[in-house]
Amino acid sequence: MSYVVGFVIGLPMIGAMVWLAYYFWNSDRVLDSRISTGDITILSSSNFKINEVVRAPSGSRIEKVAQQIIPQIEGGYIRQKLPDGRIALIPATSIQSEFKDPAIQIDKQNPPPL
Repeated sequence: MSYVVGFVIGLPMIGAMVWLAYYFWNSDRVLDSRISTGDITILSSSNFKINEVVRAPSGSRIEKVAQQIIPQIEGGYIRQKLPDGRIALIPATSIQSEFKDPAIQIDKQNPPPL
């Protein structure tokens, strides 16, 4: 009798798990094939959540880089962690900014009219 109850409960549960595994595997396979063929309808599909679209050569990787605020310590030095794990103290005057905002450029020869 207990075997019958086990089959009645266990068989549908095992069937549901097998179906769920197949569903996820198949949807992943279909998505990969649609991406490889360049299917543009993926962008308007409600089945997928798309955060951003990036055009890059095949094999490219996208890594999220969070900007860090580097704290200054006393004496005008900035603590910087090196790739090998050591920490270096770099004078703050030797660091040059790589980013320039063209909207902030000031023309000292021709100031804006008041």
